[in-house]
Amino acid sequence: MDALNFDPTCREVQQNPYPFYQRLRDARPVFHIEALNAYALTRYEDCRNTFLHPELYSAKDFIAQAFGDLDPVPEVPSIIAMDPPAHTPLRKLAGQGFLPSVTRGLEPKIHAIVDELIDNIEAQGREFDFVNDFAAYVPVSVTAELIGVDRSQRENFKIWTADLLNAANRVSLQTADAERIRASVTQLRAYLEKVIEARRRQPTDDFISHLIRAEEDGDMLSSIQVLSIAILTHFGGSETPSHLISSALIALFENPAAQEAIRGNSELYGNLIDETLRYWSPVNLVFQTATQAIELHGTTIPVGAYVLSYISSANRDERRFPEPDKFDLYRDTRGHLSFAHGPHYCPGAAVGKRLAVIALERVLTRMPRIRRLDSTTEWLPSLWVRGAKTLPVAF
Repeated sequence: MDALNFDPTCREVQQNPYPFYQRLRDARPVFHIEALNAYALTRYEDCRNTFLHPELYSAKDFIAQAFGDLDPVPEVPSIIAMDPPAHTPLRKLAGQGFLPSVTRGLEPKIHAIVDELIDNIEAQGREFDFVNDFAAYVPVSVTAELIGVDRSQRENFKIWTADLLNAANRVSLQTADAERIRASVTQLRAYLEKVIEARRRQPTDDFISHLIRAEEDGDMLSSIQVLSIAILTHFGGSETPSHLISSALIALFENPAAQEAIRGNSELYGNLIDETLRYWSPVNLVFQTATQAIELHGTTIPVGAYVLSYISSANRDERRFPEPDKFDLYRDTRGHLSFAHGPHYCPGAAVGKRLAVIALERVLTRMPRIRRLDSTTEWLPSLWVRGAKTLPVAF
């Protein structure tokens, strides 16, 4: 397929989009994707600019595109689909749920979650699927802990979460699958509404309690706003970190020198996670809407048009990162866009990175001989995310 016929719904592109991105950056940095009726931006500065100029590139349609009629909280606009100035006070209030005191208290719990998962895996044999038996469970368990989900509901919560994540693929779902997701979304919402009511009566030190207590210039969050933020936090914090964890291990398998270096220097785990974020951004693109006609690189993006900022391409732009297709454990990764930029920078970025570091460090410490059983990686067939479908390993 030629880059100028770029179609991200095609398997060839989804398995290895980076050569296509490179040709688009050079020849057509603003490209109309006919299959999606949307305009793709692929250069670093252009993508970064969209985050800094919400008056031109609005986030207002993000949730509608992600969830459609499966939106768990349609009564209020989600914080991720709001633009400044309306976004700013809500962001300040939501940020109080990610205070250092809250996130620091999570670290021992992350260690316990990871070690319990490894214990269970070791008890079942010497081979397992790193993606589906380990990486997928770490973030959902951590965000459940952050939000304050009762342990008796953890298994249900994992099921509800998996269905919520699958809502983004609703166009290709069978009717029965869509109805199952709708039921799960309803159950997830009902459960969290009860948690919010309980925390209003008797606050603890968890994320929801901090949101309930949050106050900024006399403003406080309503229960429906707390619910919206809690569900968004769980959605964002459950899928992308799982792909980050598995992609980081794949990067080590493909770069033996990096694997050897990190075994001898635990301080390099932070480098590993940051470079994986740049090299294989777990999120391919951010969805925006043009608020007016925009002239860019000789192309006119019409008012109301959908704009896809391909951060996975921006992070490989040679105009910003030298030798971008090389995985470099010692690279200066500052400025990568995997957590967005500006007003919509991910508030849970520090937690996501830390849980990934802990997960990888514990795996390599407890399974020093871990190796992959298949030399090739099948990536998920997704427009939105970059993650391995499976990763069979032995230890």
